[in-house]
Amino acid sequence: MGVTIKDIADACHVSKATVSRYLNSSGYVSQEVAERIAAKIEALNYVPSETARSLSTKNSNVIGVVIPEISNPFFAEIFKGISDVAEGQDMNILFCDTDNQPDKEMKALKMLRTYHVKGMIITPASGGLKDPAYEKQFIDSVKLLNAPIVLLDRGVEFTEWDGVFTDNIKGAYGCTKLLIENGHTQIGTITGNLDLPIGQDRLKGYKNALVDAGLAVDETFIFEGDFSTEKAYQLTKVMMQSEERPTALFSPNNLTTIGILQALIEDSYRIPDDISLVGFDDIELLRTLNVKLSVAQRDPIDMGRQVMKLLLARMVHTGEKKLPQRIIIEPKLIARGSEKMKKHGQ
Repeated sequence: MGVTIKDIADACHVSKATVSRYLNSSGYVSQEVAERIAAKIEALNYVPSETARSLSTKNSNVIGVVIPEISNPFFAEIFKGISDVAEGQDMNILFCDTDNQPDKEMKALKMLRTYHVKGMIITPASGGLKDPAYEKQFIDSVKLLNAPIVLLDRGVEFTEWDGVFTDNIKGAYGCTKLLIENGHTQIGTITGNLDLPIGQDRLKGYKNALVDAGLAVDETFIFEGDFSTEKAYQLTKVMMQSEERPTALFSPNNLTTIGILQALIEDSYRIPDDISLVGFDDIELLRTLNVKLSVAQRDPIDMGRQVMKLLLARMVHTGEKKLPQRIIIEPKLIARGSEKMKKHGQ
């Protein structure tokens, strides 16, 4: 049985009527008591039964969308694509941002069960996918939703869920090959999270391009990052202070690219005059600022639309045995000039 108003009232040492007044804004509740009730509601993950019942009716058509970082423009645009299709189908969306944290992901899944969602789109938190024990807990928790599931951008082993994914090896290969074709032989990278298949695949694509071109894979030019701006910024500072540094960089995602650019601009390095750069995923703000960065480009809004359409199709066929539908997006290489080899201090 779920948490009740009585549970909240007992935990806060107030009456059920007081909790009810707070929930419905129907009468006076002191600020001190209101803060206690709010804290306990959050701690116990309480959802008012009236809200849950209204959201779980057939007319509400509620779906859950769980993503790891809404601050990442890539996921923000994906959510826009999901919303475009959902609105056209009169669907309501419960949105959860896990900040890539397993505990927040578990809390989100528990909340979605309370709301009896009709389906869910999820990009699993990277903090949990590297832990086999957590992965089992994740799969078990998702199955408790008893609703269609569609994965977005990150797969989960031992499942047969539908999903929209990217050919990460091919995208990274294309970025690195573009640099090679422009004369670079000393190409570095700040990797993504290597506990994730995405991080591993983008590093593999980078290495494959070097090997196919007859170039050595120089481990001193490979800096292990985590797909974050902060880590990329720190590693770029270290790299640029090295006695021997690469003439070009492949960045595995947009947040890493932002960190690299922040460090380079701060120290007055110019692209491509002092170092060349090609990134995985476009950054609209850079185009607005007339920064011409070469990229392996995906269309996140279209990815959002596709993942929502997959979920709708699965919802129509709920309970039917149907082979998993896996859509693989192939990034498009866009050369804007940042791959060019210029002086690079040589």
